[in-house]
Amino acid sequence: MSSVNAKLLAELNTKDDLVFKLGDTLDVKLSIVLVVITVVGAQTAYFFTKPVVGIQHTLQVCSVVFLVLATIAAIAGLWPRHYWMIEPEGLVENRIKELEAYYKENGEEVERHLPQQLELDQIGWAKTRIADNRSINNRKAWRLDAAFYATSCAIACNILTLIWFIHPF
Repeated sequence: MSSVNAKLLAELNTKDDLVFKLGDTLDVKLSIVLVVITVVGAQTAYFFTKPVVGIQHTLQVCSVVFLVLATIAAIAGLWPRHYWMIEPEGLVENRIKELEAYYKENGEEVERHLPQQLELDQIGWAKTRIADNRSINNRKAWRLDAAFYATSCAIACNILTLIWFIHPF
């Protein structure tokens, strides 16, 4: 039984590490989206220095709205979150003391029961960390998607404006 729990704990710790790293990856992607937003915003500002009227003006106003939405989503995605890390040693040490006292109090063998219970506790802690961190990452990923699609719409508006400059209809 203990080898099964040890294997499960190792797999959960690996998954926990991957979920934690995914948060960093999403942060990098959101930062890249912010750079793209800046470039597209500069292009939009440039278009407003030109005589944009009618549909071109409407496209650029839409571009600004999309860029504002993208910026809000990207900053919300980058907002600092508290990720759950592997429990500090103090927590494990305290749990060992609690378990030792419990098993001694109940007349059970500490050496036999303590490692198994501690392993089960660590499995529970890992599952909780994974669920909490995955929830944070899901919200971050949703904000990344929103920022990406809003930025893509702003780029499309700018491309249409550029086409309109080259070939007015």
